[in-house]
Amino acid sequence: LEPEHLERLQGFDAVMFEGEEAVARELALALARRDGPILPLIRSRDDAFMLQRERHVCIDTTAAGGNAELLSGIGG
Repeated sequence: LEPEHLERLQGFDAVMFEGEEAVARELALALARRDGPILPLIRSRDDAFMLQRERHVCIDTTAAGGNAELLSGIGG
């Protein structure tokens, strides 16, 4: 994949590359030239965890005075 393709391609959040430092630099620069957030160039297999997406869910129970059972409608 040529570095300039990374400037136009869509639908990814990171690039993993294992190879020569000069090529890695060109890839990183191409990623930096993109519109929007700068995407990471992952160089080490130790950093492969960065390819996983993590989601968090937070349930605000403030309206129930902190009582999750009351908020869910289950109870009593």
